[in-house]
Amino acid sequence: MTVGVAGGILGCALLAGCGQPDSSARQADRPSGSPAASGDPATPGRDDELAAWVDEYCGAAADVVDAASRFPEIDASSPDRTSATSARLLTVMIGGFDTALERLRGLGETGVDGVERVRVSTVEAYGRVREQAVAAKRALDRRGADAVGAVRTTLDRVGTLDLLGDLDRVPELRDAGTRSGTCGQLTARGDARIAGR
Repeated sequence: MTVGVAGGILGCALLAGCGQPDSSARQADRPSGSPAASGDPATPGRDDELAAWVDEYCGAAADVVDAASRFPEIDASSPDRTSATSARLLTVMIGGFDTALERLRGLGETGVDGVERVRVSTVEAYGRVREQAVAAKRALDRRGADAVGAVRTTLDRVGTLDLLGDLDRVPELRDAGTRSGTCGQLTARGDARIAGR
């Protein structure tokens, strides 16, 4: 399922602390030699491990959603206000991607085929948008309000980003996602996209 930023914001509003799942459930916090990391994929232990992994993965998407929900409006009343509010927006955006990328990079191995590919592809997708935001902020710093077009383009890029990537392409992850409260809230609004600012 494709999940855009606007849909994530609407769903996430129903979930307290959307970007901060309980740290006790984080995959990265599990001992590497725990029983849940081995055994048959159908065992309850493996199911719990995958559910924790997916919840953390969706938590990264929630970090992006949380940042987007805090984007300031771009104030076009004067060139100085346009530049200042655009810079604040990009700072919030970059911070959200930094938090999400840290979470994704901290996810551990699951032993399930395709999971690492999903994680890496999402890291790459988030990273590309983050770099575009950084470039837009540099342009804004150099050229002021004349660079606001780069900010708008970056917002459009965020709006078309599929927050959950290829999660549904791995059956085990798709099934685990149905047991994740964080994933459930993010997918509640389906293919909604971020509105223009």
